[in-house]
Amino acid sequence: MRDTSLTMPPARHELVYSLLTIVFVLLVGIAGLLWVAYNRHQHLADQTLELRHSLDEQSSQIINLKERLEHCDSTEVRVLADPSWAAKNTTNGW
Repeated sequence: MRDTSLTMPPARHELVYSLLTIVFVLLVGIAGLLWVAYNRHQHLADQTLELRHSLDEQSSQIINLKERLEHCDSTEVRVLADPSWAAKNTTNGW
């Protein structure tokens, strides 16, 4: 009886090498896809942080503008309520 466990026919060697090559190519492809997915995730995380920072800046700017508007409204009321200003407008002669 021959022991065929140690030697394989050449056709089987080619098949094994082909399968190993296919597995290697698939692993490289999967690694590439994971790398692309990781880079996209990092890019989206960076954009999210930038957007939050921008929203925080805009929120503080809105609060500042509201305060200025409230201050501006209160000074306009005082200026319009000043009777000497109304008297100056009537003396122009227009």
